[in-house]
Amino acid sequence: MSSCNNSNKNDSKVIEGKIIHSVYFWLNNPDDKNDIETFETAIKKLMKNSQYANKMHLGKPAVTEKREVIDNSYNYCLIFTFNTYKDQRIYQDEPAHLIFIGEAKHLWKKVLVYDSIQEAI
Repeated sequence: MSSCNNSNKNDSKVIEGKIIHSVYFWLNNPDDKNDIETFETAIKKLMKNSQYANKMHLGKPAVTEKREVIDNSYNYCLIFTFNTYKDQRIYQDEPAHLIFIGEAKHLWKKVLVYDSIQEAI
């Protein structure tokens, strides 16, 4: 009986969405207030208007202990989850995503995307 309860407890900790889309942004001018405002307005509009992203997170680097394996050199992290590969693919051409790129691309010098699929382990 307790193993069932533990399973349910662990299931509630799992991030919803089959595809986890993690995007890291390095801004050209991370201290420029106008650039920050423009970027944040554009990315929040994307988050509000995306029809395909399931769950969302927008954050900045956490101030955690310095370790060799930690890279906190980025300025923003955006995480979207998608229920299917199809949703993730359609999102790439979704108007909200394309508008965001058009409004904010000039503000970043580097973007890295890490996509993962949720598998039973």
